[in-house]
Formats: sequence, C-alpha cells, structure tokens
Amino acid sequence: MRKFDFNFYLEDIHTRRNIKLERILKKRFKGEKVSTPSIFWNAKEYKLHNVELFQNLSLLEKKFLLAELSQDRIREAYHIEKSGIAYGSKMTMLSETMDERVLYGSFTGDEARHFKLVEKYYDSSQDQDISDNSFLSFLSQMIDHAPKKALVFMIQVLLEGWGLEHYSTMANSCQHEDLKGDLKSILDDEVVHHGSGVILFEEDGLSKEERTIILSSLTLFLQMVQVGPIGVMTRLESLNKDLSQSQKRQALTEMEAVEDTQHKLNILKRLIKKAGATSIIEELDHKGYFKAFELDQMVSCLVG
Repeated sequence: MRKFDFNFYLEDIHTRRNIKLERILKKRFKGEKVSTPSIFWNAKEYKLHNVELFQNLSLLEKKFLLAELSQDRIREAYHIEKSGIAYGSKMTMLSETMDERVLYGSFTGDEARHFKLVEKYYDSSQDQDISDNSFLSFLSQMIDHAPKKALVFMIQVLLEGWGLEHYSTMANSCQHEDLKGDLKSILDDEVVHHGSGVILFEEDGLSKEERTIILSSLTLFLQMVQVGPIGVMTRLESLNKDLSQSQKRQALTEMEAVEDTQHKLNILKRLIKKAGATSIIEELDHKGYFKAFELDQMVSCLVG
C-alpha cells in the first residue's frame, strides 16, 4: 500500500486557487478579512509592560512590535488549524468503527471552520515556510508519520488540552471583539476534541513502538517549552541591536520568564497525568523535562 503523505498534499494545494469554490466558501464561512497590521494583544499579555528595553522604544516601535507579535500568534494558530484538517482526515481514514469515523469526520469539519475563522486575521503576505518554525515543523512531521494511538495522545490529549489553556488566555485578553468571539467559538469544539482523546487513550494498551514515539515526541515538545519566551525576546532584540548578555538576562527577568515557563510546564504535566500516563510522567520527570531552564540557559538559546 502506497504511503499517503497528508501534509504534503495539504501544503501542495495551499497555493492553488479556485474562484468558484472561493465564492461558495465565502457564503459558507461568513466574515470579512481584518486589515493588517493590527494589534490584538497589549504589552501586558507578553509580559513586556515591565521590561525596560520595551519601555525605551518609541511609540511607533512599540506599535510595530505588538503588531508583529500579534501576527506571530495568528500565524501559529492558522497553521495549527490547517494541520488539524490533516489530522482529522488521517484519523477518519484510520477509523476502525463507524462511530469513530463519524467522530473524526466531525473533527475535520470543526478544524476547517477554525481555519476559516483564523484566516480572517492572518496576513498572508508575511507567510513563512513552516520549516522555519520548530513547533509547526514538529507538528507537521508528527501528523504525517506517527501511528494512530501516539497521535491520539499527542494531538488530542496534550496539544488540544494545551490549546484550551492557550486559546482561553488569548480570548480573555484579546482587544479585538470579533477575534475574541471567534476564539471563544473555537474553544467550544476543543473541549470535545480534548475530552474524547482522554477517553480513548490507554497507556496500558500501547505497543513498545507507540510508547517510544510518544516519549520522543514529548521530549522534543517539552524542550521547546523549557527554553522560555524566545520568540518574544527575538522580536524585542530585533529593535534593540547588540544587546549584551546581561541586558537579555534582565529583560527575561522582567518578563518573569522562568516562572511563566514553569507554569506552562506544570499545565502540560497535569494534562499528561489526566490521561493516566503515569509511567511516562515518571520517566520524563526523572530526566528533568518538566523543569524550566534557568535564566542563563534561556539567554544561551537566543541567537546573537
């Protein structure tokens, strides 16, 4: 049987346009595209309000930075929802019962709706290859290559659960009323996606290969979280050239980077525990993957 590369076809068709279908989709998914650049979240949302380097920027530079950070969030959500369509499609085809097929078929429809909701706020002129984003590249590769049970755990239990926390925070602090409403609408579906994953996942039923894939995937993902707010710091650094190590360290301290990162890792640990994956937690905990990097480690991860 020939291997079907879900993400290849998803990316390959992305640039193709069909005017007739676009008209149908415009009627199906109502809503006007938001002009960009837009600032959807304020400085406090990124813990920048107490950062001296941010306060020293001009008003124009501050607005530019916040607009860029807003698009970073939207861009990530856009590609996550696009990957969600691939996930739903793959799981629909791999379903072993009609109930399962209906469940994942509905997931695919949900993710398509989410994609169209997020697309309204996305500046496609600033689009980047997802290989430039370690998380998006990781997500794409995992959906394409991981076996079914490993995907249920990684996508529905962990990432959909993480998405509930992340989208909830984004919605509550969003300054744009339409986007706030759309994010809350997405949350309603994510509750079902995550909850069904927790029900379907059983650690005892994992094969050795599935467990190994879950552990390696979790290791990679947790390492991405451990490094702290590197994306925000990189954007900030682009407007403050030639920063010293001590300046970077001070900015991360003012952003409460270690505390905030540890909070995120605690949430991820709780999600894994919720699914009953106790031995997986023990192994990762023993290796220190649920502990945030120290400030100097975070600084060393910054390029330049």
